[in-house]
Amino acid sequence: MNYYLHNAVVQNNYTFKYRLIVKNITEFRKSMKETLDVIHKNDETVILARADDRDVVMISFRSFNSIPETLYLMASKTNRQRLDSAIEDIENSMNLVQKNLLL
Repeated sequence: MNYYLHNAVVQNNYTFKYRLIVKNITEFRKSMKETLDVIHKNDETVILARADDRDVVMISFRSFNSIPETLYLMASKTNRQRLDSAIEDIENSMNLVQKNLLL
């Protein structure tokens, strides 16, 4: 599969990167079940490239349902900055709290 990185700009000029798969309709027809399984199992985004700007985006139902929540969380600049900071901390292994959940 061909993977591409894509930049998306959402509310308030917030930009994020995500990976997507691009296939033409012939490639999709040859591997329809495999492609749908990858979309569902890995929450991948697939673009079906068609002629005359009639491209189609395919995502899992789980991803589709998460869009309103994501837009809500990103609507506030303050909340967006807090989330970005928390993600950065996790990526840098900073400010992590470890709790023993077993008694």
